[in-house]
Amino acid sequence: MAETLGLPANVNGLPILVGCHEFDKTQVGLPDGFPSKLVSSLAWKPDDILARREETILQLTESVLAKINDTLAKFKGSGLKLYQLSPATFPLPSLAARFATYKTCLHEGPGFFTLRGLTPREWGARENLIIHTGIASYFGNKRALQQNYHSDTADAIRRFQSPNLDSASHAALTKKHGESGFHSDNGDNVSLYCRQVAASGGDLRLSSTWTIYNELATHRKDVLQTLSAPWLYILVLFSGDEELRAEMSPLFNMHHGKLIVDYQKRPLRGTKEKPRDPRLKPISFQQKEALSVVNKLAFENAISLDQRAGDINFFNNFAILHARSPFVDDDELEVRRHLTRLIFRNDVDGWKIFDHMKEKWGKYYNHDPAVETFQEEPSRWAWSLTGHD
Repeated sequence: MAETLGLPANVNGLPILVGCHEFDKTQVGLPDGFPSKLVSSLAWKPDDILARREETILQLTESVLAKINDTLAKFKGSGLKLYQLSPATFPLPSLAARFATYKTCLHEGPGFFTLRGLTPREWGARENLIIHTGIASYFGNKRALQQNYHSDTADAIRRFQSPNLDSASHAALTKKHGESGFHSDNGDNVSLYCRQVAASGGDLRLSSTWTIYNELATHRKDVLQTLSAPWLYILVLFSGDEELRAEMSPLFNMHHGKLIVDYQKRPLRGTKEKPRDPRLKPISFQQKEALSVVNKLAFENAISLDQRAGDINFFNNFAILHARSPFVDDDELEVRRHLTRLIFRNDVDGWKIFDHMKEKWGKYYNHDPAVETFQEEPSRWAWSLTGHD
């Protein structure tokens, strides 16, 4: 086995938190520049949201659906490509004012909403992509590349049989799936379009990072100190003597008065299938504890949204952690749980990001839109089976 490597003193000028020092929890203060409390409608508790859940639902009417169908037909007849979708090429004037209201909801609070009433079974795969992408373009003018940073812009999510599984294992995997733990994705905002629900379960869980922050600022300032120090993110997991691609970044950041959270456990500690590179020291005790505390607070302060076919759930990826409840899938592929995901940014209303995040964000957003590709059918890889525990 390759020798375990120590970490450098700093990367890109940022000190690295190295582990073995036990904080005196009663004496630790807040990180520099972090307030004692975040006061915002983004800092919600479950009861706050559930009491006014209807305010976070944009319900489409039959007349609006007819207009969406008209716009869809015009776009299909225009000869334009999907990467050219925008409010100009997918005009919905009757919805523009309502979209503006919900765009404010996304960026200022409570940080999420549900667009409800689409009829995905009436459209084919490409038509559903056009509608999802066209509507999402009203909330963000830049779409992020996903997974490989090369071209994938719309991800399709559904379970397929792996060629490496025997029939018994396949039956277990394709029917029953455990929960996906709380995490954030790569980008500013996320939209999940539910094309088909699971036979049971599969609810979307959301938890306010601003509420989690307030709990930590009151009771666990030591954890905030750990979360605000740079962590080593593994970008690609190599083995042997190959190059390690990694970067340093905090999980919790305060920038221009806003809390920006980048919380992904897979590139920090690895998974059972792809563990953390053995040449690196394990994450510290304080880091393990911080992940555990955040996960506990996320569950305690989460809401669970039932997903209906035709729902598009939009949420602010900086201000909200998301997870998925366990679910049971159908035997038939055509009626298995099926979602598409778009990640996007709004250059006007979007939050400013800190300097050492700009290089990574550039990989998502700084591209010629013509390179964007949109998956009409789900790819046959084990999407989200592990890594978000």
